[in-house]
Amino acid sequence: MGKRKNEPDRIVYTGGKEFRLYKYYDELSGDEILDYPNFQESPEYTSDGRPFTLAVQESCEYGRDDNDSNDPDPGDCGGCVWFHREAAYDPIGVCMCEEIRRI
Repeated sequence: MGKRKNEPDRIVYTGGKEFRLYKYYDELSGDEILDYPNFQESPEYTSDGRPFTLAVQESCEYGRDDNDSNDPDPGDCGGCVWFHREAAYDPIGVCMCEEIRRI
């Protein structure tokens, strides 16, 4: 990754935190893409112990999709009933599931 610009390409506010996202050049796709935090490698939590997640992260064992009674697994965090985001379509949110809350 090259030198980082001063101004982020996107700012996401959620769970009392500001995430400043910058683009980088991806050689594989040949495009500039946003560099999202990797919460699986480096977990981050709200002040009350709730984990931040990306909408595209694979859902965990507690993931639930109330819209599909035949298959309650939402597939990703963005489709889970526990996923909370401040604004529609934000890529980063907070998992509200009590089972994985850090106390």
